[in-house]
Amino acid sequence: MKLLKFYLVFIAVLIAQPSFAQKDSTLVFPDSSKVMNDLYFLASDSLQGRKTNTMGNEIARKYIIQRLQKLGVSAYVQDYTQSFTFGKDMISAVNVLGFIEGYSGEDFIVISAHYDHVGMKDSTKIYNGADDNASGITALLSLAEYFRENQPENNLLFAFFDAEEMGLQGAKHFMQSVVVDTSKIIMNVNLDMVSRGDKNELYVVGTYFTPFLKPLITEAAKDKSIKLLFGRDEPKKKPNWVTASDHAPFHKAKIPFIYFGVDDHPDYHKITDTADKINPDFYLEAIRLIKEAVEIFDANLGEIVYGK
Repeated sequence: MKLLKFYLVFIAVLIAQPSFAQKDSTLVFPDSSKVMNDLYFLASDSLQGRKTNTMGNEIARKYIIQRLQKLGVSAYVQDYTQSFTFGKDMISAVNVLGFIEGYSGEDFIVISAHYDHVGMKDSTKIYNGADDNASGITALLSLAEYFRENQPENNLLFAFFDAEEMGLQGAKHFMQSVVVDTSKIIMNVNLDMVSRGDKNELYVVGTYFTPFLKPLITEAAKDKSIKLLFGRDEPKKKPNWVTASDHAPFHKAKIPFIYFGVDDHPDYHKITDTADKINPDFYLEAIRLIKEAVEIFDANLGEIVYGK
């Protein structure tokens, strides 16, 4: 009965989603109803915390794929899925990879967010993971919709990583695989916890290593109400978030990265990380800011990094 219930909820939500296969020149960004519908579904009790290799995780993955298909975002690998196993117990996990072709060159910007969370405990406590990281997944879907209608200069690879909560396994596998030539990846933009800016603050991590990116991000934020905080990336200073999420394997490979995320809050990794705690005004503004940052990166990175 539980399995049937999960799939009935999943199918009902998919049916309710409108089709975006046709281009919409009047696209409103971000569409608040779509954003909040995605967020509330992905953080719902029926997904039981989206832990890797569980039914809830599978439902989240199928939901993401269905949304990408409706948006007209291409699969970068067959069926969008990159399956892998990890650990001594050979745990099964699956990354989801969508692709939007740029109009020039062969370079990639990888925009990432992890879709797994920590699941359940004691068979009754559901860790919904609304901020961590249904917020990042939903923002990624919104960005995919925007760039599907506004072709970027560089190729964009939208990576929905699995098993981040189990040691960044999805991002590690992606970087170790041969699915993309890593020499063509000019940067990673990683989104992890981008909706709970309780103090109206959003951290930007990574500019210590790539200071040329800081003015670009500042430009994206100049007309936004959100306060950007740079830092948490200097060696030997704490807290340090350089290895805290899926941007870490990119940094290890010496690929420039920017990590957008809010500060830890009292609901982090607790059963109280629920969708009703999210301030839609902050969240939508954060998505707008990140979208404009990606546009500026896309327009300038070739010239800045390669002198093109």
